[in-house]
Amino acid sequence: MNLLLLALVPACFALNPVIGRAMAEAFGPASLSVIRWAFSAVIVALLALAGGGSERWRAPAGHLVRVAILGALGMGFCAYAAFEGARTSPATNIALIYGCTSAFVAAWEIAAGRQRMTAALGLGIAACLAGVVLIVTRGHPEVLQNLRFTPGDLWATAGMLVFVVYTIALRRTPALLTALPQFAVMGLGATIALLPVAGAELGAAHPVPAPWMVPWLVATVLVAGIGAFLGYNLALTRNGPVLTAASLTLTPVYAAGLAMLLIGEQLAWYHAAALVLVVAGLLLVNRGQAA
Repeated sequence: MNLLLLALVPACFALNPVIGRAMAEAFGPASLSVIRWAFSAVIVALLALAGGGSERWRAPAGHLVRVAILGALGMGFCAYAAFEGARTSPATNIALIYGCTSAFVAAWEIAAGRQRMTAALGLGIAACLAGVVLIVTRGHPEVLQNLRFTPGDLWATAGMLVFVVYTIALRRTPALLTALPQFAVMGLGATIALLPVAGAELGAAHPVPAPWMVPWLVATVLVAGIGAFLGYNLALTRNGPVLTAASLTLTPVYAAGLAMLLIGEQLAWYHAAALVLVVAGLLLVNRGQAA
């Protein structure tokens, strides 16, 4: 189950840039995020209520506020930053920046003395990042020296750093709520935080619903919303922040496959090479974490 979470969560996250590109002209980043988290929170809350007494809903008000704030940061701001960044920055830059999450989480844990630096951990992080660089540069790492930062890069950097904070903070949040109620509270927090921005977006533009939007919106809620973040939260509990964050380096590999299936892109040699690097890196990170 633990390894399955590490494999599936990045696939859910990989759908985000595809959805963002497809819906960029129809919805603003805040509006799309509000749709995702509002519907996700309602669906998950109903599932939790249907579970009867097996779910824990009760917690002190301070704890509920803390969880809601984490939702506003990790779900709300990070999703908004990625969608907003994709408007002015190439997907290569966005993927590369968010792919650095694992390295920052590991560095934070090591600096805080909660994770001991080992050769396996260092090599694993390096292999994961090398795989990310290979996939986002399409097998030509030398193009990194020509990258120019745009406002979108700054949005992505801010989103990535906040996601690092979210990862560390959520891991150290007492499990007073079970997974489904916690997700519902976090989704509510993200929705409330983004509502003012979404209102401003809707005031400036009036999207016209169309049938082609329905599959994308369903995927936004069920896969990029519930699947990605509920799975990520569960993985944090089961696998810890370092290995869970490292698994997100698989996201560009999945994104390449989704791009091939959905928009007809062709796979190349560097996709296979990156997959080998990332999987090897995850195994090394797991070994280093256990040590």
